[in-house]
Amino acid sequence: MKRIIFFPLLFISFCLIGQTNNESLDLILEKIENLEIELARLTNQIDSNTFEVQKLDESNQARYVDLDKRIHDLEAIILLTNEEEVPDKELKTVNPLAELIEKDGEEEEFTLWSNTLKLIDNSRYSEAAENLRFLILSYPNGAYLVDSYFWLGEIYFLQEMNEDAYETYFSLINNFPEHERVSTALYKLGLISIKLEKNDEAIAFFERVILNYPNSGSSVLSEQELLKLKS
Repeated sequence: MKRIIFFPLLFISFCLIGQTNNESLDLILEKIENLEIELARLTNQIDSNTFEVQKLDESNQARYVDLDKRIHDLEAIILLTNEEEVPDKELKTVNPLAELIEKDGEEEEFTLWSNTLKLIDNSRYSEAAENLRFLILSYPNGAYLVDSYFWLGEIYFLQEMNEDAYETYFSLINNFPEHERVSTALYKLGLISIKLEKNDEAIAFFERVILNYPNSGSSVLSEQELLKLKS
């Protein structure tokens, strides 16, 4: 880039010499120096703008993670507060010890899940991923199983562990095809496919989102990605 700009400057120098026989060489050199200073300033401005764009992209990713976590925090609260009470006539005789074990298991799962969300909130992704893998293996019928799959995929995605993210999102879709998280998981599979240079596969994922989830936010984002791929 510097070479491309240097030759015009050199050309300007010769023009100035030819047109102004009365000007001193020092004045001409001063003008060239001023032009070079301006060029350096513009170059620094371009570098600064590029850096700001990169920081903005990172900030948007962090905001997305925070917003999604807040939404699912609220969902967890609603889930806990809206548990239906079983009428007395429907109560069944249960083993008190089994009931105690089940209750302790639910409390442990909830505690682990809450701690995991705090780790994500503090960008401690490696520790959070370890907790999420433990939740998936230890609580296969747990209340936070789908969200564990989803957030594990999100962490892999943010850390550009594309193969692991792909496998995790795919597991979520296969195991819970009716869950509301599927549309987002399909969209993320499309983005990962682009990174893996599998554009045909990405197009298939985006079109699947648009067809099956036309009113979702993921559908809007998928349409935008399709326009980029087909342009």
